[in-house]
Amino acid sequence: MKTLKITLISILIFTTQMMSGQVIDPFLQKLSTFKNAHPDKAKEYKDIDGSPYLFDEFIDGLIYFKDTTTVKLPLRYNIFTDDMEYHVNGVNYVVSNPITIDKVLLGESVYVYLPFIQNEGYFELFAVGKCTLIQKKLIRYKAAEGPKLIQGVAIPAVFERKRDIFYLVFKDSQFVRVENMKSVIDAFQDQKIKIEEFIKTEKIKRTKKDELIKVVKYYNSLQ
Repeated sequence: MKTLKITLISILIFTTQMMSGQVIDPFLQKLSTFKNAHPDKAKEYKDIDGSPYLFDEFIDGLIYFKDTTTVKLPLRYNIFTDDMEYHVNGVNYVVSNPITIDKVLLGESVYVYLPFIQNEGYFELFAVGKCTLIQKKLIRYKAAEGPKLIQGVAIPAVFERKRDIFYLVFKDSQFVRVENMKSVIDAFQDQKIKIEEFIKTEKIKRTKKDELIKVVKYYNSLQ
């Protein structure tokens, strides 16, 4: 479910304080092709428990574009709509053409936009190499429920975090969804024996973030 986006009708002008030293003038023209997304989200979400955002507040971030342009902006990630939002002069906007993005630095986390997984979207990046480890964050919206006959109390709508999904990405955009440790081992067919030995030696039993990073980094170190 995407929020309504209004077509940008004027070129955005940024103050020099909001730009990183790497920003070049053509970026201002590039930015004018983005869409102005200024629905009043505070009103949209005010009656819903929970939050659709990774962090409710905008935090310092960097957007790196594929043409090497970089811009520094206050950013926040709307997990529910899968939008990267930025804030300028009291107005909220959404990056409307994320396919042009190389990566987004949001706080200490790195996000990449991939068009070939789960109908495209933003993924947090954890390891890069022959195999790349990424994670999809998910939020579910549960509609409000009317009063029950017994309790007599209405249940408000709510945003709930779902279990995040890890993916292993290989060359030619081939990817494997991590379901369990067996799916991880099977993904590394070219080094399966070594991966099995490594997992056994390191006593890795769960597909937790730190453990997966360890396995992927080991695989990437193999010749």
